[in-house]
Amino acid sequence: MKKNKLTYRRGDIRWVRLDPTIGAEAKKTRACLIVQNDIMNQYGSLTIVMPLRPGVKQAPYAVNIKASNINGLDKDRFLDVGQIRSVDGQRVLGLLGVMEEYYWPSLQTALNIVLGFSL
Repeated sequence: MKKNKLTYRRGDIRWVRLDPTIGAEAKKTRACLIVQNDIMNQYGSLTIVMPLRPGVKQAPYAVNIKASNINGLDKDRFLDVGQIRSVDGQRVLGLLGVMEEYYWPSLQTALNIVLGFSL
């Protein structure tokens, strides 16, 4: 990623190369949500992502996302908030879509749970 050039935005759902990984980390190239703010995305060489996993999960650290034309997902998936990570911009690949606004409050709640911030 070139500095001063915004090539991906917060809310984008993009393919991200997560390998190599260790242990229980989400593996392979998979759809991920860009959660880092756009100022950091523009000027930094890293971004913060959360992988989307197949299926539906009923857990306080998961946000279920229904497939739509807007988000570009092929089937319902869940954001695995516990797998939040920073990746180099070179790992960020093509755009699938954009996460709908109505999921953000659930994501913020899950982040507060995972990171131990008070609600």
